Amino acid sequence: MTQEFAGKSAIVTGASRGIGRAVAQMLAARGAKVVVVARDAAGIEETASAIAAQTGMPCVGLAGDAARATTAEAAVARAVNAFGRLDILANIAGWYPTARVEDTSDEDFATTIASNLGASFAMCRAAAPALRAAGGVIVNMSSTAARFPTPGLAAYSAAKAGVEAFTRSLAAELAPAVRVNAVAAGPTWTETVRDLMEQDSTGAVQAVTASLPLGRLAEAEEIAEAVLFLASSRAAVVTGQILYANCGGHMA
Repeated sequence: MTQEFAGKSAIVTGASRGIGRAVAQMLAARGAKVVVVARDAAGIEETASAIAAQTGMPCVGLAGDAARATTAEAAVARAVNAFGRLDILANIAGWYPTARVEDTSDEDFATTIASNLGASFAMCRAAAPALRAAGGVIVNMSSTAARFPTPGLAAYSAAKAGVEAFTRSLAAELAPAVRVNAVAAGPTWTETVRDLMEQDSTGAVQAVTASLPLGRLAEAEEIAEAVLFLASSRAAVVTGQILYANCGGHMA
């Protein structure tokens, strides 16, 4: 496997499971030194240990909420202190409760905005000086729900639309030193989706799968490949863009 990220260091949020873990694992497998961040202390310890064992690359774990300035600042400090620089920030952390607007509590709405948009903002603010010094890259995680209406995901859709607007504005603000892009993922096989399938007596998840032109959901590793492309030199002239990776579910 090519070592396209050799000599680079990265921070990946939401790395205790799913897409975040896949991004962290694949960056390390391709030569990057990684700081992994998530609220799940046991999960992030497991991720860091597995990456170090499987790739031989150093990996530092940090348990904390990426939406909090203290966590964001600590993650950047760990990357710079341990690895001497910060080249890549992958903001994968997020949360999406499924509830119609009239059934969504103030707390759930605030948590959804904070976990998706707030975490990206806090991490980007903390990481900007180090990324600027290294000529680095930011990749945020959006969703097709940001642009296309999905009943039951209004709060999540609003948060991800905010992520996309924030991504474009930050790309203009940090240019030319730092590139900023986002991946808008469609339905993806993660632990959360598998849990939903086990609880779904209506067949809604199967119906969504059948409606996709490619006839399947994405794998977490496939979404991670899109993140790694935007983080790599192969995307050297790409900034302020939203890359849709959704098995053709929405052709924008």
